Parts: sequence; C-alpha cells; structure tokens
Amino acid sequence: MQAIVDFFGSYGFLIYLVAQNAVLALSVYIMLLAGQLSLACIGFMAIGAYSSALLSMNAGVPYPFSLVLAAMISAGIAFLIGGPILRLKGVYLAITTVGFGELVRFTVLNWDYAGGAMGLSAIPAATETWHVFAFLVLLLYGFHQLRHSRYGRALVAIGRDEMAARTMGIPTTRYKIAAFVAGAVMASVAGSFSAHHTNYLSPSEFSFFAAVLVLIYAVFGGLGSYWGPVLGAIVLTLLPEVFRFLQDWRMIIYGVSVLVVVVFVPDGLLEVRKLFRRRKDRVAHADPAMEGPKA
Repeated sequence: MQAIVDFFGSYGFLIYLVAQNAVLALSVYIMLLAGQLSLACIGFMAIGAYSSALLSMNAGVPYPFSLVLAAMISAGIAFLIGGPILRLKGVYLAITTVGFGELVRFTVLNWDYAGGAMGLSAIPAATETWHVFAFLVLLLYGFHQLRHSRYGRALVAIGRDEMAARTMGIPTTRYKIAAFVAGAVMASVAGSFSAHHTNYLSPSEFSFFAAVLVLIYAVFGGLGSYWGPVLGAIVLTLLPEVFRFLQDWRMIIYGVSVLVVVVFVPDGLLEVRKLFRRRKDRVAHADPAMEGPKA
C-alpha cells in the first residue's frame, strides 16, 4: 500500500498529464473525423482555464459550477465563430484557427484583470487526478456510441467527401459546427482541470507550439479509431520521462520517434499490427510453403 502511495507521490502529476493530453487529443480528433484540420483546441483550453479560474477567484463560484460555466462560454464562442471559419478548408482553416489561438493568448497577455504576462496564481486547488480520468472514460464511451450512430457515420462521410455527403442530404455545415463545439467543450474542460490542478496559469502555456503538439498526439497514435489519439498522448507524454536518464538526448529521441512513425507508419501507432499482418500476407503469397498444407 505504501508503495502505491509513494508511486503516486512521485508520478502523480505525470499520470494527470497523460489523461489531460488524451482529452486534448480527442478534442482535435473529432474535427479530424469530419475532415477539418482545426488547431483551435489550445485557444479553447485557455478560455476554459481563465474563465474557470476567474469565476472561482473573483466571483466565488464553486468549482463544479465554474467548470460548467467555462465550458458553456467556450461552447458559445465556438458556435458563434464556427459558421464563418468552417467555410474554410485545409491549410486555410488551420491558419485561421492558429490565429484564433494566438488572439486568445494575446488577449489574456494584455489583460490586467487576467494577470497579464504574470499570469494568475493562488487559484483554488480542486482538481483531483481521478476527475480527469473520469472525464476521459466518459469521452471514450461517448466516442464509442458515436461510432455506431447516425451522427458518427455522417461525420465520417463528410470527412471522406464533403460534396458527396451534401449531395446525399447530410447538412454538412450543421454537423461540422456541432463537432467544433464538442471539441471546444472538451478542450475547455481540460483547461479548467489544469487551472485548478496546478493553481497557476500563464499565457505562455497556450502557445502555437502547444497546439501543434496536440495535433501530433492524434496523428502519432493514428486516426483510424478514437483509441489512436489516446495512445499517441500516452506514448508521447511518457517518452521524455522514460528517457530522462539520457538528459538532452531524450528530446532528440522524441523527435526521431515522431519522424520514424510518420514516415514508416503514416496511419499511426495503432496500425502497426496491421502493417505486420500485411507484410506476413505478402511473404506467405511469395512463398506458398508458408501457407501450410492444403486440404
């Protein structure tokens, strides 16, 4: 029992970070499912974090309500901006959502009420690690249900060919906005959890690099299933810690690992097993002796 307590004492924050990054990766994944390259997740994470913290610190709003109100603020903003920006596609949408994230970051950076460049400190501590894991499990259950639902099939159809989906009568704009709002709520809740877990917020946490990192989690794990972004977040969050004994070399290993997966397994880590299976099939067809005795 003491060993478990010691383990969580040493690695508690890392375990929390794994779950938080998995939630953020899923917030990006739902947009990629609809074929939309959006990097707005860090902007919504910042909105959720600062809204929840300010509501708790300055208005005395209890933690659960501040978390819900922050998610509602993010959902409202996502709904308002979703219509105009989701008319853009591909790299143009990516650039616009990066601009949104930078707009949020510079707003809190220059807003004295939000602490400016010094950030916010002494935020009430309320988030427990199990809160994030419970939310992650809830999201995974939601994605499982989505996969077999009409809404999920419509998102996949939009992601594969939006024009064809529209021709089939799917209201593509409505579905894309719904996915955008859902992703914003996920990122916002992750931000609220973070604010009340670390008790401190700084605008530098919500940089463009952080947005790209979340996208890498999703792509590294694989986009064929909702388990892919979760796997990518787990591996890439733990990797620098596993190789911590190598000091500066660990970040080189991190970069090489991402490069190797993107080049040799472009569908992500989740598809490694299929890769080996296809290779085995090719070898078996090339050498009939490996197919075994025929009946």
